[in-house]
Amino acid sequence: MNKSKILLLVHIAFLLISFAITAAVFEQLPRIVPMHWNIRGEADGFGSRGTVWISPVINLLMFGFFQGLTYAIAKDEKQKIAFMLLGVSLSGFFLLLQILILAASLKYQVDMTRWVGLGICVMFMMMGGAMKELPRNGVAGIRLPWTMKSDEAWAVSHHRAAKIMIYGSVAGFCISLFINGFAGIMMSLLSMLYLIPDSYFATRNMK
Repeated sequence: MNKSKILLLVHIAFLLISFAITAAVFEQLPRIVPMHWNIRGEADGFGSRGTVWISPVINLLMFGFFQGLTYAIAKDEKQKIAFMLLGVSLSGFFLLLQILILAASLKYQVDMTRWVGLGICVMFMMMGGAMKELPRNGVAGIRLPWTMKSDEAWAVSHHRAAKIMIYGSVAGFCISLFINGFAGIMMSLLSMLYLIPDSYFATRNMK
């Protein structure tokens, strides 16, 4: 079995688990459930019990989107793997969010900021792993005027982006795990923002 098929099965598994765990505990949930937390990990947004289905539905929509994207744009196995890895990384993060929301709703003690920080870092790390093989397209990747001007500019900026995202996410993961979840999130986000000037300076002299 090739890697793209394995990633497809993983994506399907994440999707099914998201619906299954929600259905399994739905009747045990209170009428009002927490849906949003501040940077201190305190719940500050709530919704009705039915809102817990939002994340699984988003996961389902993402599955359809990334499968369509894969077969519409990818020209070979490596490109398929890249698109599917993006989908799996997002799907895994939304599955983690769903588990955290359900656990908090059932009154388990959850360090939301730390877990979300770890989840975001792993998601960006996986996305970084997909960057090098993404073909130039208008939907996924670093879609800026200077990266879109040629295949060469796209390839250079995305090879650099892969390293930056992975290193930044590893640093963010360690910060989230040992220091503070919010600080880890900020570390990962700053590494993502750095991709903008880095890609510009790396490709500005290219045609």
